Amino acid sequence: MDAARLRELRAGKQVPIATLAKVIGKSIVSYGKKERGEVNFKPSEVIALAKFYELSWDDLNAIFYDNKLPIGNYEDFCKILAALGIS
Repeated sequence: MDAARLRELRAGKQVPIATLAKVIGKSIVSYGKKERGEVNFKPSEVIALAKFYELSWDDLNAIFYDNKLPIGNYEDFCKILAALGIS
């Protein structure tokens, strides 16, 4: 995960950590650990943040998965996760 890029995204959009914690349903402390890369984001949290920030597939892949996801699009990614029972 690109923690620096995720922090830059938050700072650039001037979004409080408390707001992002609510987006993923966690405490501020828990979100902070995830943003710093101390704890991994769950796929459902990645999707929630991607929707909140309106990230492109490329940005989602770069920020959260170090460009290691297969080439595709966000909708396909959501379908794959749903098929696996991950939300």
